[in-house]
Amino acid sequence: QLSRAVETRPTREHRPQLSDLRECVPGETLVVLGDGRRMPIRELVGTAPEVLAVSPDGKIVTAKSEKIWLVGVRPVFLLCLASGRVIRATERHRFLAARGWETVSELSVGDRVAIARRLPEPAFPDSWPDLRVTLLGQLIGDGSYLKHQPLRFTTSSEENSRIVAEAVREEFGGDVKRYAGRGSWHQLLISGNGNRSHPEKLNGWLRELGIFGQRSYEKRVPEAVFRLSNRQIALLLRHLWATDGTIAPRGNGRGSHSVFYSTNSPRLASDVAALLLRLGITARISSVKKGNYRPNFLVGVSGANDQRRFLEAVGAAGPRAPQAERLRALLVGGRPNTNVGRSAHFKFVPSRALLAEYAEILRDEELYARATSDLFWDRIVAIEPDSEEEVFDLTVPGPASWLADGIVSHNSGALEQDADLIIFLYRPERYKEQSEIPPDQQNLAEVIVGKQRNGPTDTVRLTFIPQYASFENRVESDRQPY
Repeated sequence: QLSRAVETRPTREHRPQLSDLRECVPGETLVVLGDGRRMPIRELVGTAPEVLAVSPDGKIVTAKSEKIWLVGVRPVFLLCLASGRVIRATERHRFLAARGWETVSELSVGDRVAIARRLPEPAFPDSWPDLRVTLLGQLIGDGSYLKHQPLRFTTSSEENSRIVAEAVREEFGGDVKRYAGRGSWHQLLISGNGNRSHPEKLNGWLRELGIFGQRSYEKRVPEAVFRLSNRQIALLLRHLWATDGTIAPRGNGRGSHSVFYSTNSPRLASDVAALLLRLGITARISSVKKGNYRPNFLVGVSGANDQRRFLEAVGAAGPRAPQAERLRALLVGGRPNTNVGRSAHFKFVPSRALLAEYAEILRDEELYARATSDLFWDRIVAIEPDSEEEVFDLTVPGPASWLADGIVSHNSGALEQDADLIIFLYRPERYKEQSEIPPDQQNLAEVIVGKQRNGPTDTVRLTFIPQYASFENRVESDRQPY
């Protein structure tokens, strides 16, 4: 098993070790759990949760993880995908590519890797009052819940304003006052939420969800939302879209229909894309930056199939409802295009229906599995060194895989865990100049038994004879004469 990890080690110590074989990811990598949540891997250390994995036939399944632990500091690379998703990992980490499992060092720009086409609903989802779900969607979009400031909701929509005021009063017994702004814009001031020492009602609920105090560019969807049913996730998305979402049918047959959500929070954009996956909708994340302002992130739903699915599963509320009805009428009988909205990063991608037809004609089981899998093949648009930081391992027996925020990742640490015997060969001359090597280590070769399931581990020192490329028993120079 070739590992070049020793060459990238920040110190001058190049002796190989078991950790060089581990496939690692940084601590903020989101592990998709069986209950729907996405948790940073660093927060799962020492636990063994159920995670989402991928079966050999490409289906998303639930599997029990075995171990999650901190490995140490390693160089990390950044992979950027055409869908706007990004993943960071060490060069030894493997992802499911079109040719099979490949390490970061083996992948190239233009290769395709697998991401989940859908995420399953939890077997036992949580349930909230619908008004709370509605209110949270509206507040994440147009609400302000900063520390040391009153709770506010700013909008130009009478429908959105009415539903927020109703939800605050009925669910939390809060007081709502309206203040006029420019034109149709107005602000709702929400009071009666306790104080800093004793937060109550809506204030207390937002703190409980872990989102109180977030600025607009820090906003995210609370982890608790991911434990809800698909119906309530669709409800939250419907009211989130009613704030900063867009549904824009094309005019006069020109251009493409637009369905997207806009935010200056990268985490919120990622969360919205993940929620859409719960409904079987694959979104694309793009960003636009103007001047010195923070970048704006767009979560786009493109292509007739996904846009129809969006209208059926998510629907529209408030000011987005009329546009949704118009788009629905235009999409009737429309011809799906699997390349719509994928940008120049994507080349032609045949539809799943076409693949299934070819699989049936050719009686090709592998092709049929591709056509009916739960996976989408995303193109790599960039691979670049990123940083050196703490990285973590996760092992999942059985499927030997897990979802890193929807991207299919291999069972980290599998080689070290599964092998019965691991032997390393180390020659100092491979990494040092001849003048740097002490006389007693000239032509030294170490055979390091790093793991032996049924026996001891040790290091055996041999002499390497370069002109014959052979190894002989070593006579240590410090051995004393009789």
